[in-house]
Amino acid sequence: MANYDSKKFFEGVLINDESLTFEVTEELILTGVLLGTNFQLLKSVYKTYRDLEQQFEHKPMVGAKLSVFFDYEEQMVTFDRQSSQVVLTIPQFLQYIGKIDVAFAPIYPVGTTVELDESMLPESVAGMFQDGELGAIVTLTGRKVPLMSGFDQYIVDYLGRLWPFGEIPGNDPILISNMMIKRVIAESYTNEYEDAFSFDVLRATQVLNQQISTAYMTTEDAISYYEALSGMTTTE
Repeated sequence: MANYDSKKFFEGVLINDESLTFEVTEELILTGVLLGTNFQLLKSVYKTYRDLEQQFEHKPMVGAKLSVFFDYEEQMVTFDRQSSQVVLTIPQFLQYIGKIDVAFAPIYPVGTTVELDESMLPESVAGMFQDGELGAIVTLTGRKVPLMSGFDQYIVDYLGRLWPFGEIPGNDPILISNMMIKRVIAESYTNEYEDAFSFDVLRATQVLNQQISTAYMTTEDAISYYEALSGMTTTE
């Protein structure tokens, strides 16, 4: 993996992004670095939101407690850390944690085999693994793929195929976000060229195009996207 100043990079991601709908503050930068450098924390905050729970709390042995409160009726999220509070709307929250993901999520090489977290999968994907004995194991075959025009502010982090079967004629790839990955079983080959490509091309292009993962798609955009897909299917 490429080495870089994560705090400085994340700050640059936020400051240079004209699509942001919230004010960039030092507290948001520091909280983002905390979540990004402890990526499991980010997943836990996201899962709290996804499961419609009202509160996430992190109490480290050293350092300040972080609490995140969700008010779904008012569509507000509150970050509370070191006696400082930041309040975002839910769309702003999704954009914010999406930018943390952009800056900090590892980009695994093609060919990496991972286990997916079945509790984080859409029903259509989770159903593929319900009757299997192998578990939710896939091999990553593509990376950072934008959605179709009109929704290309979102990208699919990875395309995947069922392990050990690989490509099967007539089967579409599985669309995988970083939030769905439970653990890496076997990471594929990397070298300096692959590291540079992952950072200087894949990550940098996502930042330049101000894109976030489909995991952080707003409800409104998700409805519009699936309506567009349904319309395409109807006309075929």
